[in-house]
Amino acid sequence: MRGIIAIIPFMKLIFLYGPPASGKLTIAEKLSETANIPLFHNHLSRNLVKDIYKDKVRDHYELIDKIRYDVLEHCSRHGTDLIFTYVYEGEEDDDTDIKKFIDIIETNNGEIKFVELTANREDLIARVSNDSRQKLQKLVDPTKIARVTEDMNKFSIQFVDSLKLNTSELTPEASVAIIANEFELL
Repeated sequence: MRGIIAIIPFMKLIFLYGPPASGKLTIAEKLSETANIPLFHNHLSRNLVKDIYKDKVRDHYELIDKIRYDVLEHCSRHGTDLIFTYVYEGEEDDDTDIKKFIDIIETNNGEIKFVELTANREDLIARVSNDSRQKLQKLVDPTKIARVTEDMNKFSIQFVDSLKLNTSELTPEASVAIIANEFELL
């Protein structure tokens, strides 16, 4: 009698994070197209909940988290690679989310590749009012981004290994090329 060989799906999650206006979605979209990997960006879950609860979205963040956890769980169980974007601000709930994401992926025999995107603070402030940000209901107030970015160190996840890219120094295309090469996505 021959043994049964189980094929375990393997998933790779490319996790792009950084401050608002650091180029996460721009790079993620280009990377998705280049590497043919689906994109599950931060605002898909956030805006769904915002459409339901309007200005009370902060009161319902557990629903946003649940959507994200469920999508990552499903994709990791089925071996579906994903690109995901996230604004990490060093808060306790951010750390909880990151550890939960890691647990979900690793429990299902997958791996996460972290990419920290950053930019010069002046560039973040200048970029935040771009028209493309309004369509996805992103932060568009230069005064608020100036306040949010007073401490740029808070956007770096200290407990994971990350590929670090400064989007003030690199074009989106150059960033994509570096990520694709580093993680062997092509």
